[in-house]
Amino acid sequence: MNLTKTIAKTYLLIVLLASCQSGKEPQKTTNKSIYSTHPAEKWEDALISGNGKMGIMVFGQPENEQVIFNHEFLYEPIGSEAVEPPNIAKYLPKTRELLINGKYEEAIKFSVEMAKKEGFPKLLWTDPYHPALVMKIHQPQEGSIENYKRAVDFETGEISVSWNSNTNNFSRHAFVSRADNIIVQKLSSSAPIDCSIVLEMQGAEPKDWATRKEIPYGVSNLQQSAGPEWLTFRLDYNLNKRGYEVVTKVIKTKGDNLAKNDSISIKQAQEVLLISKIVPLEDFSQSQLETTKLAINSLGTNYKELLDKHAQIHSNIFNRLNFTIYPADAPRHSVEELINEQESNPDKINPEFLEAMFNMGRYALLSSSGDNPPNLMGIWNGAWRPAWSGDFTTDANINLQISSANIANMPEAIDSYMKMLERIAPDWETNAKNIYGCKGYLAGTRTSGRRGLHTHFNVPFPGHFWLAGAAWLLNPCYEYYQVSGDREFLTNRLLPMMEKTALFFEDFLVEKDQNGSLIFAPSYSPENSPANIDVQASVNATMDIAAAKEAIKNLINIYNELGIKPENKARLETLLKHFPPYLINEDGALKEWSTPDLEDNYNHRHVSHLYPVWPGLEINPEETPKLFEASKIAALKHGSGNESAHGLMHMALIGARLKQPELLYKNLRFMLSNKFIYKGLFTSHNPNLKIFNSDALCSLPTVINEALVFSRPGFIELLPAWGEQIKTGKITNILCRTQAIIKELEWDFEKGVITCTIQSKKAQDIQLMIRHYDTTWTIDDNTANNITKKGEPLTIPFAKNDTKTLKISINK
Repeated sequence: MNLTKTIAKTYLLIVLLASCQSGKEPQKTTNKSIYSTHPAEKWEDALISGNGKMGIMVFGQPENEQVIFNHEFLYEPIGSEAVEPPNIAKYLPKTRELLINGKYEEAIKFSVEMAKKEGFPKLLWTDPYHPALVMKIHQPQEGSIENYKRAVDFETGEISVSWNSNTNNFSRHAFVSRADNIIVQKLSSSAPIDCSIVLEMQGAEPKDWATRKEIPYGVSNLQQSAGPEWLTFRLDYNLNKRGYEVVTKVIKTKGDNLAKNDSISIKQAQEVLLISKIVPLEDFSQSQLETTKLAINSLGTNYKELLDKHAQIHSNIFNRLNFTIYPADAPRHSVEELINEQESNPDKINPEFLEAMFNMGRYALLSSSGDNPPNLMGIWNGAWRPAWSGDFTTDANINLQISSANIANMPEAIDSYMKMLERIAPDWETNAKNIYGCKGYLAGTRTSGRRGLHTHFNVPFPGHFWLAGAAWLLNPCYEYYQVSGDREFLTNRLLPMMEKTALFFEDFLVEKDQNGSLIFAPSYSPENSPANIDVQASVNATMDIAAAKEAIKNLINIYNELGIKPENKARLETLLKHFPPYLINEDGALKEWSTPDLEDNYNHRHVSHLYPVWPGLEINPEETPKLFEASKIAALKHGSGNESAHGLMHMALIGARLKQPELLYKNLRFMLSNKFIYKGLFTSHNPNLKIFNSDALCSLPTVINEALVFSRPGFIELLPAWGEQIKTGKITNILCRTQAIIKELEWDFEKGVITCTIQSKKAQDIQLMIRHYDTTWTIDDNTANNITKKGEPLTIPFAKNDTKTLKISINK
């Protein structure tokens, strides 16, 4: 569909929704949009739009509208950003000795006491992510509100709100432009528009952001102005020179406007256009107001032209992948209906709802990928000091949020992620030197995206014992090379970071056990403790072993690919030979700690020790069948702890890699059915809508993609964990970790037929498999058939850029 037709279709949808009579069947919408029949009453239920750098949250209230503005770099300084970790490397031998001798509690207490001795005050939090402001639009209505709808179009990023009042039609539209880096809003009506507009602080109450004696940080020096055409807002941080400002141009068609105090009042306008920009300032004294006004003035005032420029970029990215499991000609239901129907029928996933959540997840990832990837809140927030600072949490959350970017064909998201890693990685070298006396990288568990210094640890949370951080964070970047074959990225950006990650382990791994295996001490399995001790400090956490092993193997693969540094390769291969083996416990399950005396604690939201299953590729049924079965037992015995949404999605991904459709389906179904979904289709961290977080939202598309297609170099498996709960559907343009693309995968379990079109970017033999069925394969309509048994691969040769279409019959 071309752009002009897309926009025309969007406007037609708005008109249809505005004319819909209460009680009639919901109007049909596209499968790439959602609508709601009620305005948001709280910020968590707002509809979202963003261009990666800036985001808006639209309540959709007819009379008293609120639009919250966000920017990816607005974090309130609280004094912890530049604090270096303590110099405790000299105490490492004693800490190691205690750990190796099984004195885990004594070891962590000693380590933290020595940190305090060296000037470490306490566990330090990251700077909290905060909203820029809220724009309030007061637009009085003479009659009752009827035929209300609010909607968001995933293809364009445009939010629309429409209603009738006293026989008049009203509408508002808003988007955040990728082309011009501005926020654009339009108010339209069949009657003259009377409204007032003001920019205000957004937070629970003034004490949350004002300076207080017990909280010596905060903001001050709020400067606001209103003129005939401009609203401005400036705010200064107390602890450093930084601050920010927001500029809004107010353009009306006909009518009058009057600036009064800090607001603008508009009377009898035909249309109102608002163009805004948020500008973070490194030096608050160096205002950019006039420069920003000039930039806005250069853009023109035609809403459709501004939208077209943005939508051309946004829709090209969003529409690369399509997922369809709900009939295109079937009625589309409101988000309220979808949520209520799913909660009323928790034993079965509603295909329309799942399709909407898949698209919402991709939309959120795209819309919050700028110079940073999505933080815990994506890019949207209405609270001044949110839970966990709304930061980037690196021991599961950001890892899950970015997980679909490669296979779901969104390299823009990986680029935003890599930009942040490159920005904070120099601090990882400081962490490694100060904490362990090692060269190379040691990543911490939290960051605001500006610095990566590791000061978030204490006795209950020994984050400084976690060794896997840099390896896990770089995993998606290596995966990007696997799907793309981008040698320039590999050589110039990734290789130096991979070498520093491996260098840390070369320096750190010096102790061996009686069997000659290297000992990971200290070690940590986020955020779990063994069942038989009261602290989380440990030795040989399976995750640390697996992540280190994977990072080193990937670096060896890079050396092989580039034909460089044979001496480095040989040294790393020798190191790997001495890695400790994974252990299997008396239940037959893969142990979370490869240490005999540490017992498994199954009921926890994190599933860190299954790292070699996901995101790693090490454990699989073909190459490591014994460990695969042990991983399956571990997963099936694992509980969900406090039922965090990210834990449910993580376990669903484990289910996909373990070829267990029911395990995947159970966790996905629980998340969709138990009040994790706000009315704007954003997700909560916990059931009962407690904490606004995007980790589950952005990782849900990964669950679907991995259920439909699994890949590793030279191997592609179709429908590894989809099951037959949703019997028909189609997905397009999934990228595979062998430089191939699934151009189209369509399944119909009722007919027993699967069709798949694959293109390979390079000459290679690819093993194809459909694990759960005996299959008959027809390639490119040839008369010869290939028959495979359950779990048996079919090897197909591909020339470079070769495309083959497979028609597959399955025998149940």
